Amino acid sequence: DRSDNGDDTDGETEDDETITLIPQSPSIEVTKTATITDNGDGVPGVGDVINYTITVENIGSTILEELGLVDTLSDISGNSLILTSGPVFVGSDQGSTDGTLAVGETATYTATYVIDQQALDAGGVSNTVTATGSSPTGTEVSDVSDDGDDTDGNTSNDPTVVTTTAE
Repeated sequence: DRSDNGDDTDGETEDDETITLIPQSPSIEVTKTATITDNGDGVPGVGDVINYTITVENIGSTILEELGLVDTLSDISGNSLILTSGPVFVGSDQGSTDGTLAVGETATYTATYVIDQQALDAGGVSNTVTATGSSPTGTEVSDVSDDGDDTDGNTSNDPTVVTTTAE
């Protein structure tokens, strides 16, 4: 005997499948942290390299495709700067390729910026990245990066800031 779904209003009075729809809930979280490679003088300034690590995590219940990053770099006065390199896809913890994230998967990207006189004169660099992706049904999700430091009183969508020192 095959089961019946109990809904005779659908025109099938016996032996029809019971279908349960599982709603998709896409969601994404991005974090951007920075470390400095010093040029030997011991202070963050011109010629030092800021190394950014960007992690994008699929915290939803469906695969994400068409993953993209938009990186916004400026001095702390708000004037635009340009990354020296990146963002570049490094890999993911479940083996997906660039642009796709499985449920629970985290992808890692890197970027760099060599501190110039403009950033030094302004007193630092501010950087955010916005990650976007789409579910298989076309629902778009996005998130603005957090700096990874929840002890600073700001737990979401806060820029990664590196201060510079006049040499």
